Amino acid sequence: MPVIGICSGKGGVGKTTVSANLSASLSNFGSVIAVDGDIVLPNLHALFGFEPATTLQDVLIGKASLRDAIYHLRIKDFSIDVLPSRSSEKIDGFDDVLRELDSIYDLVLVDIAAGLNVYAITPMMSCDKLYLVLNPEETSIMDAWRVKKVIDKIGVEFGGAIINRYRGEKWAVAIVEKRIGSVVGIIRDSRAIKKSWEKGQIVTALKPEAKVSEEFYELARRIIGENVKLKPYGKLKYLLRL
Repeated sequence: MPVIGICSGKGGVGKTTVSANLSASLSNFGSVIAVDGDIVLPNLHALFGFEPATTLQDVLIGKASLRDAIYHLRIKDFSIDVLPSRSSEKIDGFDDVLRELDSIYDLVLVDIAAGLNVYAITPMMSCDKLYLVLNPEETSIMDAWRVKKVIDKIGVEFGGAIINRYRGEKWAVAIVEKRIGSVVGIIRDSRAIKKSWEKGQIVTALKPEAKVSEEFYELARRIIGENVKLKPYGKLKYLLRL
């Protein structure tokens, strides 16, 4: 499978939460490594509940081997590897790291910095396919539209939009499909995610029975190519299935 990147138009849309839980769900289908490609505000490791001693930046400057910077995690039923980052301006050689990982794992998922600065666009260009996380609100959709224009310009395949913190806004799905492209996943706003943050765990491990965890699993199935129907639900169904 290709190296996939998870990006967003602005910070605060829940991109890293999506990256962490999606990578865990994808590990049901093969070997997966989650790479923190956000060297501006790296926090992927925090969602997995650990503090790294060695990071991607140590590999890029030749201070450590790639093997030394990979953390092998066993979280409930999930087995997943993570390559964490720390804040840095060093990104040269990032593409070489991804290509090496691509030869080892069935799937490489990259959590990319929000926005459109060089620290976001460089990792975007190193991916084979990009997914765009946004919230069901006009400003978030507009920011995502700007990122989609850049994705088209750099020539990386667009995998689809992921609407996060959904509360039954069916209108937003229609607008995203019209302005940006296909919607590949809908992830609800959930109390279970808030509880997972408090406990320093991913929701798919803490509450696998929760509806939001089911939605991450369905998203993973679509990404690997399974024909899983996506049907936007309204506010009433959302309220009945928190």
